[in-house]
Amino acid sequence: MTASNGSCATKTAEPQAIDLRLCYSVDLMRAYSNQGALTSTLKKLRERVSDQQKRRLTAKVQKVHALARRLSETDRAQIIAAYEGGTSANQLASDHQLAKGSILEILRTGGAAIRQQRRLSSEEIDQAIVSYQDGQSLATIAEQLGVQAATVRSALVRRGVPRRDSHGRPR
Repeated sequence: MTASNGSCATKTAEPQAIDLRLCYSVDLMRAYSNQGALTSTLKKLRERVSDQQKRRLTAKVQKVHALARRLSETDRAQIIAAYEGGTSANQLASDHQLAKGSILEILRTGGAAIRQQRRLSSEEIDQAIVSYQDGQSLATIAEQLGVQAATVRSALVRRGVPRRDSHGRPR
């Protein structure tokens, strides 16, 4: 006996005993059990993804990060000349969109004499402490002393001055 689509056969004497749900389940399983095409498609997809990942990894390795490859000799010479002309390393870093450490590295390898960084004297630090405790901001104090705010902050930290919250909240 076969089901209406002819795919499910039984040799029982009672045709009413055939469970059509079983026949359709068998047909459904048969349709999805031959997965040779799916397996090969999945294998090809895995290979493509693997190849793309390999390309990404090699692309990351080939990305240009080294200063030697990012800047030409002319750029380096201009940076050195500007520094020797009086431009600060911070200004050069900002102009060339590089880190200050990168600028200093260019200057060192180029043979430029690196200027001494401005340090605060003991009297200037005392003045900064008094101004800070009077409520002036680090930026204001730094501007008065002709240095960066970070220089003033590190001097205050070295002296053990507790910092205020920059938004006026109690710490």
